Amino acid sequence: MPPPTHLRHLHLPGLTPYTHPVKIQTHLLSLHLSSLSSSPKLLHPAPSGPPPPPTLLTFETPPTYTCGRREISRLTPSQITHLRANDKAEFHESLRGGQTTFHGPGQLTAFLILNLKTHGFTSRSYVQFLETSIIAVLEHYGIVGTRTENPGVWTVGDEGRKIASVGVHLRRYITGFGVGLNVGTELGWFERIVMCGLPGKRATSFEEEGVKGKSVEEVGSVFAGVLAEGLEGREGEVRRVTEEEVIGNG
Repeated sequence: MPPPTHLRHLHLPGLTPYTHPVKIQTHLLSLHLSSLSSSPKLLHPAPSGPPPPPTLLTFETPPTYTCGRREISRLTPSQITHLRANDKAEFHESLRGGQTTFHGPGQLTAFLILNLKTHGFTSRSYVQFLETSIIAVLEHYGIVGTRTENPGVWTVGDEGRKIASVGVHLRRYITGFGVGLNVGTELGWFERIVMCGLPGKRATSFEEEGVKGKSVEEVGSVFAGVLAEGLEGREGEVRRVTEEEVIGNG
C-alpha cells in the first residue's frame, strides 16, 4: 500500500491539559500497531484497517513538568513537590526520552505520530529531522539555531541558550511525543530544573530573542509545513483536521 499523501495537523486550541493530547497520541499509536498486526507477513494476521496518515498534534498546556522514561519512579516526593510550585504546576511521568522538562503557556508542544519505516527514517535520523526542522522554523523567523553535542536546539553565541527540547518514544517503529519550542514561554519556570542535566545552561524563547507577538498556533502551522516538506512521500502537503476527525477516523 502506498503511503498517505499528506501530513495531518491537529491544533488543540487554548490551554490543553497535558494528558489530553497524550490520550489522542495513544489512540493513534494503537491504530498503527493494529495495522501492523494485520500484516500479511504474519502467520495469523488480525483483521484491521490501514494505518492512519502521519499526524502532528500541536498545543500549549497549563504549567506542566514531565520527566522522561529513565526518571520514572526515581524523582523523590520532595523533588516533585518542588516542581509543582505550590500547586501552580502539574507533574506527569512520560515515556519519552530525555530528562525533566517544562511545558506551558507560550510553548509550542508538538507530538508527531508516524511509522519510521514508511518514511525512510532510522531512530537517529528521525531525531535529527526534528531538530533540523526546528532550526528551519527559527530561520523563518530570523533566529539562528543550531544542534550541539547536547540534546535539543540551541541559539548561536558564546552563551548559547536552549530554545527547543526534543524527546521521543518508539514502539515497533511508531513514533510518539516530539518537541517543545519556546515562543512566548515564561522562562522563570525553567529555573526549577537542570536542563539536559547541565548546570548553568539557560533557556530562551522567540520573545527573548526579539521576535515578539507570534502565537503558538502560527508557529505550529509553520512547523507543520516544514515537516511535510521533509517527509518522504508528503510533497509538502498539510491537511488541517479536527479532533473529531482524528478520533473518529484514526
